[in-house]
Amino acid sequence: MATSFFAGHIAAAIPSIYKDGAGCGACFQVRCKNPKLCNSKGTIVMVTDLNTSNQTDLVLSSRAFRAMAKPVVGVDKYLLKQGIVDVEYQRVPCNYGKRNLNVRVEEASKKPNYLAIKLLYQGGQTEVVGIDIAPVGSSQWSYMSRSHGAVWATDKVPTGALQFKFTVTGGYDGKTVWSKRVLPANWNSGRIYDAGVQITDIAQEGCDTCGHIWN
Repeated sequence: MATSFFAGHIAAAIPSIYKDGAGCGACFQVRCKNPKLCNSKGTIVMVTDLNTSNQTDLVLSSRAFRAMAKPVVGVDKYLLKQGIVDVEYQRVPCNYGKRNLNVRVEEASKKPNYLAIKLLYQGGQTEVVGIDIAPVGSSQWSYMSRSHGAVWATDKVPTGALQFKFTVTGGYDGKTVWSKRVLPANWNSGRIYDAGVQITDIAQEGCDTCGHIWN
């Protein structure tokens, strides 16, 4: 995830979208259907939390909610007061420009017994469904497990500098993105490291309008 790129345009999503954390960081274009109050483009939000309400699929931040309004003075505030509005939404690729995928080492990590990571700036329109880890130059891979939300962890931490393989949903199947050198041997908790790669794929399964952005 990288919420700063979305200027506070974030959302909580129902379980079918959040997918036990696999959907955390996914981007959606959302627009409301009231032509008197809303513009045709809507806004793009990043999913950051689980929505347990049965009233709506997405709960938008106030800033994202107001961004759906027509550019007329006061309309955004009036729209926000409605609370719940009829919307349509679609999955869209996350775009971070030229920035690579980053790996954040979570504070709970502690050598040599535990490593927890979170992916930042994950581009494309995919979901990470598996992460493998190994010492740089080694073929002795071990897997990480999803801990919670967007956090992956392992209690079998290899020594030395570390490489990662990310399994993502891409095209009509899946693919592996190999980051050959991510964490240095002296990695520290709370630090962010450049993975040197980016994910740009679009998962086509069940996606009829992928790549089409409403204007």
